[in-house]
Amino acid sequence: MNAKNTLSKVSVITVVYNAVDTIENTIQSVIEQTYPNIEYIIIDGGSTDGTLQIIEQYKDSISKVITGPDKGIADAFNKGIAQATGDWIGMINADDWYAYNAIERVMLNVSANDEICCGNLTLIGENGFALCKKSKVRWLNLGMYVMHPTCFVRKEVYERIGLYDTSLRIAIDFDMFLRIKKRGLKIKYIKEMIAFMRTGGASSNVVQMHQEELAVMRRHLHHLLYPISASFNYLNRLRWRFFYQNPFANTRY
Repeated sequence: MNAKNTLSKVSVITVVYNAVDTIENTIQSVIEQTYPNIEYIIIDGGSTDGTLQIIEQYKDSISKVITGPDKGIADAFNKGIAQATGDWIGMINADDWYAYNAIERVMLNVSANDEICCGNLTLIGENGFALCKKSKVRWLNLGMYVMHPTCFVRKEVYERIGLYDTSLRIAIDFDMFLRIKKRGLKIKYIKEMIAFMRTGGASSNVVQMHQEELAVMRRHLHHLLYPISASFNYLNRLRWRFFYQNPFANTRY
């Protein structure tokens, strides 16, 4: 690995609100990365459960902590991007954590011409079940098949594309990546395990997730792309509702 001042700076943003049970794992996964040129930013929505006390324990390893009420996850993402000074930006939320040396793997795989990079994610259930989810860039029109916690985006992309849509609650990342694709930017996939995610959270509301995905598709997909993608979304929703056995909870949706 080259000297720190010759490496691209990577800004990592963690958005958190009342995650006292998981925030320490997230923080440790960032500050223990092998890549030496990391700026770590935490955006806290005004936690009251002890989260801030845990963050305080690691203050010497965190570049910036911004705390206070926000208008939701998208607003918190945008606050983090505004604070970031790195060449690349990655986002790892308080229920997620990075694999060991994940950022180094990403930086070794990107070139000067790459603008967005993604990899693989492992979902972890409360029952201990683990499932690998590969980012499928070619499937992006059909839903959020790019695993957001594994993504690293050059800051200049956000400057060109714009920030996250604060009117959305769940399909925030899907909207962003369809905008990126619509502008003709290529998303590079690397076959590396980058991050881990606990099941649950906002995206576990399957009905609302599909509804927001349809709204985002309608916004960005035109001609035959929208009806094809919407039909796939509808069939997928039926599969989740009636046929999918949830391996993380041993119950049906």
